[in-house]
Amino acid sequence: MRNIIPLCLLCLSLAATPAMATDPYLLGDWGGTRSSLEERGITLEAVVTLDLMRNTTGGITTHGTMLGNLDLTMSVDTQQAGLWQNGTFSIYFLGNSVTNRPLTEIVGDFQTTSNIEAEETFILYEAWYEHRFTHDTSFLVGLHDYNSEFNVLEFAGLFTNSSPGIQPTISQVGPSIFPQTTAMTGRLTLHPSEDSYIMTAVYDGISGDPNHTTRTAVRFDDGDRIFAGLEMGLNQGTPGDKEYYKVGLGTWVHTARVELFDGSTNGENKGFYLMAEKNLFTENANGEGLGAFAEIGVADKSRNQVGSYWSVGFHYVGLIPNRSSDILGIMVANARNGSDYMAFSKAAGESVDHSETAIELTYRAEVLPWLILQPDAQYVINPGMDPSLDNALVVGVRVEVSL
Repeated sequence: MRNIIPLCLLCLSLAATPAMATDPYLLGDWGGTRSSLEERGITLEAVVTLDLMRNTTGGITTHGTMLGNLDLTMSVDTQQAGLWQNGTFSIYFLGNSVTNRPLTEIVGDFQTTSNIEAEETFILYEAWYEHRFTHDTSFLVGLHDYNSEFNVLEFAGLFTNSSPGIQPTISQVGPSIFPQTTAMTGRLTLHPSEDSYIMTAVYDGISGDPNHTTRTAVRFDDGDRIFAGLEMGLNQGTPGDKEYYKVGLGTWVHTARVELFDGSTNGENKGFYLMAEKNLFTENANGEGLGAFAEIGVADKSRNQVGSYWSVGFHYVGLIPNRSSDILGIMVANARNGSDYMAFSKAAGESVDHSETAIELTYRAEVLPWLILQPDAQYVINPGMDPSLDNALVVGVRVEVSL
């Protein structure tokens, strides 16, 4: 954590550099190359994210760590590239690093405190093609992150805790999501009306190669079977609009034969979720104001440790005068063990708490168009549902740089 102070000082010194005050990228336009590529339908993005976090009390131990994340993406609009109409190619390389040890090994939490925590690796994470047949219908095929489109709330994306990003009732099953390697999928999206949508996708049931978790692999073994998702909902506008809202209902099925919490092997697993978010009020046309989200999820209690989940949160854009892009957020997320898991633990002579609750307070500040600083504090009640662990207080800062 001693690195946080000099890092922040460096960021503040960069903020004072006039040449960098308006450019959206640290490395600029590469002498016009970036703009030239965009005119041909090729968009390149590179983002570095660092989480410098410390558990100050409770948990497994009081210790600090630094987690790193590198996102390299390229998309190609086939029409702009002079190929054919209504197509998009996307390639996404992902790199991760850990200094000292993973944060979960320090806190001991089930709902991961940092949503960029992963094994050290550099992989091809996504590679897909999407074709838009009409304005209302599109089909995607390739390596794809289920959570890039399913179980997504814009307001929940502010927080560094993993649960608002992907419900633990889903992530515990191990579908095609970060921090794992992704799986092959076919995804269909329909828009029956201007304010409604239906998405469905079928993924290979086991992502990558279980024997080599840090490399990209496409395998279709007999035991993989499928992970399938369906989500439908209503939405209007975008998050900055006064009338913006989104309501979604989703369900998922996992048929891969995997080992369950009681040591048995079964290929039938399922769950569902309900989520909603809305702008409560806006101050002006710039989108400043208060928004809120809430979600619940349920998983088959006979197959999963966590049987239910809920979260609620608020975020305020532009609360501080002259800081119209900054966002203040607070949220509470609760993951609750299922009754079958509790009974199994009791029979095995293990003492387990019923649930874990994470409370997060965060502030995302745009220091420069290409530089984000996000101080963050999380209080974890009953880390890992382990009664031997005291409640934990994790504090730190996220640094995000667009290259």
